[in-house]
Amino acid sequence: MSNPFSKLSGLFNKSTSVLGVDIGSSSVKVIQLKNENGRAVLETYGELATGPYGDKAVGQAVTLASDQLSALLSDLFREANITTKLGAISIPLRSSLLVNIEVPDMPEDKLATMIPIEARKYIPVPITEVMLDWSIIPESNRSTYIPGQAPTPQPTGDDKNNQVLDVKKLKVLIVAIHNDTLRQYEQIAKDSKIDTEFLEIETFSAMRASIQSDFGVTAIVDLGAVTTKLVVVEQGIIRLSHTINKGAQDITLAIERSLSVPFIKAEEIKREVGLVEKFGDKDIGQTISPITEYIFSEVNQAMVEYQKDYSRSIDKVILIGGGAMLKGLLPIAEERLYAPVILGTPFDRVEAPAFLKNALNNIGPEFAVSIGLALRLLQEDKRV
Repeated sequence: MSNPFSKLSGLFNKSTSVLGVDIGSSSVKVIQLKNENGRAVLETYGELATGPYGDKAVGQAVTLASDQLSALLSDLFREANITTKLGAISIPLRSSLLVNIEVPDMPEDKLATMIPIEARKYIPVPITEVMLDWSIIPESNRSTYIPGQAPTPQPTGDDKNNQVLDVKKLKVLIVAIHNDTLRQYEQIAKDSKIDTEFLEIETFSAMRASIQSDFGVTAIVDLGAVTTKLVVVEQGIIRLSHTINKGAQDITLAIERSLSVPFIKAEEIKREVGLVEKFGDKDIGQTISPITEYIFSEVNQAMVEYQKDYSRSIDKVILIGGGAMLKGLLPIAEERLYAPVILGTPFDRVEAPAFLKNALNNIGPEFAVSIGLALRLLQEDKRV
């Protein structure tokens, strides 16, 4: 995309700049921010489709080899006029595992022994082959929780007669990433000469850029090319994570089949027409309606599951990802989902020239992950 900052980058102090790199299945996004008196200031950004680097069309999902990805990043950094190597890279959710489990309440040292054992039920490879992390999910009505210090449970209902006590349970979020995946992304950073401070699962980056000082319950729906990712977040904690195996590429494929046109033409039609206009005598909205219906039905089902488990409703839904910008999608989401729906505006978290506000809002949903990465780096790295 055209970069309005390309002629201005020399004005900035390179030593205070950081880079967020979001490697998606159909495109790669980068953003460069700098710390200016405690404020995150936008320096430059850019995006390139992965398809052409894997002999595919723009918009097609493709898994690039290391050398292909290195070539893409080199081109992208040059086109966006990236001037820093200090950065962070996101790991796709499809290459990781987020799962909530329940375990008996016990002190944290015993949890550290039990959780890897419990995690084996959900991780399809030997536990020694993954990097495993976990955190206790606080109860909804409490901001903190100390394991092993729960009140003694009291008999209730029929249990009073049988003197059977309820066993206190803890909800735990488990995060697992295969060691091969970590090595792969470390190699990508090395080949691209990125001084990588950390790798982070894209979900956490998107949360950081999308939710601002919000103590309600928010569902973030990330419409990617191949999948749609949903997380329900309450007070900064992931309460529910769900992946839907349909995304923006499925919409393009539906148009391709319906109109009997090549994928690249179907992608152009999707971007230009969306859900609100006809292409010739063909109602594109009707063509892709089964896909959007399926996605939002799955989102609703997950929202109902959250409400059942936590006795709380979703306060709002934030749409991010490239698919979120499809013309006419927002009104359909508002109609189909049982909560207020808005488009993500992650560029609100950074300072940029006022004349770019509309342009940045239009592309904002796509850059949630890269912005979230850069924001964390600004907050944590002592060099900036």
